[in-house]
Amino acid sequence: MKKLFGKHILRMEVALVVFSILFAVFDGVFIKKCGVGKMFTDSIDAIFFGSGWMHMWYIYLLFALYLMLPIYKMISGNATAAQLKYILLIYTIFASLIPFIETIAGKKLPFYICVYTVYPLYFFLGHALHTGIIKLPKRASGLMLVICLGIIAMLTVHAYNNSEAAPETSGKMINLLGVYSFPLYVAAAVALFGFLRKTKNQPVPVIDKIAAELDNCSFGIYLLHMAVLRYIFLVMKFNPFEHGGTISTIGICLLTLVISYLITKGLKFIPYVNKLI
Repeated sequence: MKKLFGKHILRMEVALVVFSILFAVFDGVFIKKCGVGKMFTDSIDAIFFGSGWMHMWYIYLLFALYLMLPIYKMISGNATAAQLKYILLIYTIFASLIPFIETIAGKKLPFYICVYTVYPLYFFLGHALHTGIIKLPKRASGLMLVICLGIIAMLTVHAYNNSEAAPETSGKMINLLGVYSFPLYVAAAVALFGFLRKTKNQPVPVIDKIAAELDNCSFGIYLLHMAVLRYIFLVMKFNPFEHGGTISTIGICLLTLVISYLITKGLKFIPYVNKLI
């Protein structure tokens, strides 16, 4: 509990306050062109009412997940392999597949699970893959990851390009792409983990180093990537759907990752800031 509240949750609290202020200043300078008073009130609203940048929902999610972490630890630490597979099956059906079917069908199904959120599925999947309860071939995982990311990129471009010609179909697709319960996202996460894992406990120098670097900078990358995207889309006014479509979308994703990583890596040399990100 001391580590949970004194380190993890405290870190989220500081990150929420600091980056809500920084993002309000960013908008005030580059987009809204407003004064300090407006930036201050926007910061307060963002912190307490979640009215800031959309990706900050993740901070509030982390608060919830951290508070539930002792319960998740009890489950993963005591469940048998068969019980854990059962948990994964239940979460996959009720937190991923059923919402997918509901979105496609446009109807609400009567089936539901009492703990109805997809995010613990990722926790338990990671645990099952890490401990070897579920084993995936490394090369097949890499191929699966590339296929999933390619389909996601193409669906994104298709959905937005056809938003006027086929608004109902595009609307459903946009709704699916906007939630982490989308089965393609679950499959991509599993594939990425399977691809980056060590094969027979033998290190893979390049992949291991990349994975370690991204892991070390992941929180900073997440916080900062939206600033890069907002600068590209709102300040530079660049529309990838009008300049390259799928290829341009993938390129922006990769460019955003690299820039966010480099900024995070640089900030890690600053005392106190390095502990936050």
